[in-house]
Amino acid sequence: MPLIVLPNAFGDAVTNMALDAALLGNLSPHTAIFRHYGWTEPTITFGYAQPIKAVQASVPINLRLCRRLTGGGIVDHRNDWTYALMIQSKLPAAQLPPTQLYSIIHRCLQQALQRQLIDSRLAPCPQTCESSVRSAIGSPQQCFVQATANDVMRPDGVKIAGAAMKRTREGLLVQGSINRVVLPDEFDLHAFASGFQQMLSEQLAIPIDTMEAIHQLFNRGLIESERRRFESTAWQSRR
Repeated sequence: MPLIVLPNAFGDAVTNMALDAALLGNLSPHTAIFRHYGWTEPTITFGYAQPIKAVQASVPINLRLCRRLTGGGIVDHRNDWTYALMIQSKLPAAQLPPTQLYSIIHRCLQQALQRQLIDSRLAPCPQTCESSVRSAIGSPQQCFVQATANDVMRPDGVKIAGAAMKRTREGLLVQGSINRVVLPDEFDLHAFASGFQQMLSEQLAIPIDTMEAIHQLFNRGLIESERRRFESTAWQSRR
């Protein structure tokens, strides 16, 4: 049951979302995939359940908008570090309660940050949960502005990282983002990524494995089908 770490890649919004969805849909039994990707265009992604009109009213008009498969809030990808983790449904990690898995992933992220002497904590459930929910109606949550339970925070309360999930018959998709703006200029992303992946492997009990023929993971027909979905008006404006 391997954790396959894919090479870093760059793509536009539709391509990045389509690849995550296609990789989730084409997972081999007892397999997990981790990938990090960048963006070739200034992009905002927003959660599956967020109304498009509210999102449009909350972000600059010159940015590419793309609805994610996962939930969560608005994420500004202009200066972030984006990753996706796909866990096939037969792996024990895919059966964990979402809150527990979210906490595990972010504790792994914390440990990788600590290796570079960056202190952080996991956010508790806000004491003003009810008022926060009421104020969010009509104004979509923005990921690096509003924290939810177990997000990664600096000691001064500034949010470092958040994530969102989607469970399907095939498995579980986690899409996460780290705000590079709040990290030091000398932050070593390569070392961080390596440490984060190793921590995930240990805590989720999925050994990292190398795979030379990674093209087997990519179903071209499924990728094209997902591209059509994510670039369609029906998907973008479904709510």
